[in-house]
Amino acid sequence: MTANKIERPALDTRQLGVKSLTVGSLTGGSRVLGLVREIVFSYTFGASLIADAFFVAFRIPNFFRRLLAEGAFAQAFVPVLARYQGNKQFDELQLFVRTIAGNFGLSLLVICALGVALAPALITVFTFGAWHGDEQQGLATSLLMIMFSYLGLISFTAFLGSILNSFGRFSIPSFSPIVLNVAIILAALLGSITADQPVYLVAWSVIVAGVVQLLLHLPSLIKLRLFKLPKLDWKHVGVQQLLKLLGPAVYAASAGQINILVGTGLAALLTTGSVSWLYYADRLIELPVGMIAIAVQTVVLPRFSYLYDRKKYDEYRAGVRWSLELGILLGVPATLGLSLLAVPLVATIFYHGEFNSIDLQMVARALQAFSIGVLPLMLVRMLAPAFFAQQNTKTPFKYTTISVATNIIVSVSLFKLIGHVGIAIATSVAAIVHIVLLVQGLIKRNVLSLNRELYFVCLRVGGAGIAMSLFLVLLRPEQVYWFESSAWDRVVWLFLLVSTGTITYFGICFILGLRPRQFIGQRDQRIRESH
Repeated sequence: MTANKIERPALDTRQLGVKSLTVGSLTGGSRVLGLVREIVFSYTFGASLIADAFFVAFRIPNFFRRLLAEGAFAQAFVPVLARYQGNKQFDELQLFVRTIAGNFGLSLLVICALGVALAPALITVFTFGAWHGDEQQGLATSLLMIMFSYLGLISFTAFLGSILNSFGRFSIPSFSPIVLNVAIILAALLGSITADQPVYLVAWSVIVAGVVQLLLHLPSLIKLRLFKLPKLDWKHVGVQQLLKLLGPAVYAASAGQINILVGTGLAALLTTGSVSWLYYADRLIELPVGMIAIAVQTVVLPRFSYLYDRKKYDEYRAGVRWSLELGILLGVPATLGLSLLAVPLVATIFYHGEFNSIDLQMVARALQAFSIGVLPLMLVRMLAPAFFAQQNTKTPFKYTTISVATNIIVSVSLFKLIGHVGIAIATSVAAIVHIVLLVQGLIKRNVLSLNRELYFVCLRVGGAGIAMSLFLVLLRPEQVYWFESSAWDRVVWLFLLVSTGTITYFGICFILGLRPRQFIGQRDQRIRESH
């Protein structure tokens, strides 16, 4: 980086795979710790009234976080930042970052203050009025008043992480979620021994984690010379560009969160435990989505923005196709594995302490319903950046509207008939609708083509998926085994099933002609073929 001009190195396509692998590994570590967190939490609280209250309270700041920071804000901010990196002087970039920091920081302070003041109303809204004036609302309100400030901390942290990602520094933003998981694990363990109501200690640990996550980003920003005093200026040209993109981006990036909100509210109308059953199942779904889809999304958004802004359309299209093929390759075994191993997974991870056999069955059913949507959920995450890189937020806005409407219609139609499973099915149906619309939109805009090579990838992946499924069905023990066996036996058997299933799948893929070099790094030939 020179004193006047920003030197933004052009990444070759191979680096997409390498960077995604790095981010995926760190994110995967966080997700594994997240599972440990849920194991500890389920052991301590089970699927009780306390657990339901905590999950509702915890989801509210996380819902707004993904609207304001990780989802929408990043989708709108990164393409504008890419333009400043490539076409502006460094002092202009510094001023842009300072101005966004000041405006965004002030907005977060106001939102957090309102959130704490309106905590009772938020609980009522997020539970569709099912918890109003009762014990659950009182507990959830108290927990939310503690944890709502986490929204401001983690949203500003995500803003800083977007800056680092745009400069190719992915490690710190990908590592920071580990801090939250460690904090909650320690608080739950300590609270179960020393506190009368350990759930409050867990709530305060969330705030401590948010402070640490924010501080972790500062050294890297100092090295980039972007750690400056924030500045308020709503008329800055970059701010105006960002605001034009932000509204539609908030909505377009929020489909999953809106669907979760609808699901949580409807589940609160059902029997006690329904919110927790959906939450535990969703946490297992988030493992492949976080390790793969979010990791790729994190890497490709700045990359796509960089390429599109510089009119390198061939490489841009090749990157989009790479995302689609990688999503199919890794999403198919994740979908099949979660469905076929639902009972083994839930039994091994959660079937301890206060988590009983009924909880096991209910979470497993929700997991099987959610698993239908794993592949489309992953592909939505991996392909949506292709639109945002063009600063096109209107098209994803339209697709999200259709997806959310689908989720609401199916959820309302099914939740009284089949309970929480109907809510999970609705989420999957909405994800399928969403990815179909995204792919059609990319084809229409000549960004993506369903050519012969893509068909061959699908056929080979499909064959490998069938082989893996047959192998798992033949190898896995009967369901009763998972209810009656010891925790250690369940761990050994699950490890055997997952490892051999994975080896079978990728072994068949290799035999059928799929090679790692096709996904870890693109070949120049494929870039030429992507017209």
